[in-house]
Amino acid sequence: MSKGVGQAGIVALYAAAVNSLHTADLPMSVSQMLLQAAVTLAIAVLTTLLTIRLSQRKFRAERLWDRKAAAYERLIDAFHNYKRFSVDHLEAAYNQTEVDDETAAKLGKLSRESSDEIWRAQDIGSFTISSEAIAILGRYRAALQEQDDIGVWHQHLDHEYSVTDEHMKELIAEAKRDLSR
Repeated sequence: MSKGVGQAGIVALYAAAVNSLHTADLPMSVSQMLLQAAVTLAIAVLTTLLTIRLSQRKFRAERLWDRKAAAYERLIDAFHNYKRFSVDHLEAAYNQTEVDDETAAKLGKLSRESSDEIWRAQDIGSFTISSEAIAILGRYRAALQEQDDIGVWHQHLDHEYSVTDEHMKELIAEAKRDLSR
């Protein structure tokens, strides 16, 4: 029963009951007053139940949206952090320098954590993110594995960066579409 039909039906029921109880010349009897009170109480209870149900539905929808937004935010952050490994190493290669050992270790750890977040989202993300977002993650994983024949370090980094950037943009577009529904 939709909100408009339910309330219209309740109002019509109330109006019919009240009109049948009132006569122009006779005072209301006790039974008529009790009937009117019962009808009023029934309408109040039904309206309250309908309001509670609609409020709960809205609350659940808002909670789901919040969880989806948080999942997409974590994923996009993971993509960003994964790109950082390639960016920092590419900059060092273009500047003909090396990334120091401490920075390389931090970047490696950040890259592994980001990769784990992305793969975890692909495995269990169907609970919150859209099926298209999961498909994007699958295409991303497949595109990353296409680099097996790349032998030069900076080409490997460039491939990882471009694949990650491309799929991150796809994921952002899908997140906007999914969250706007």
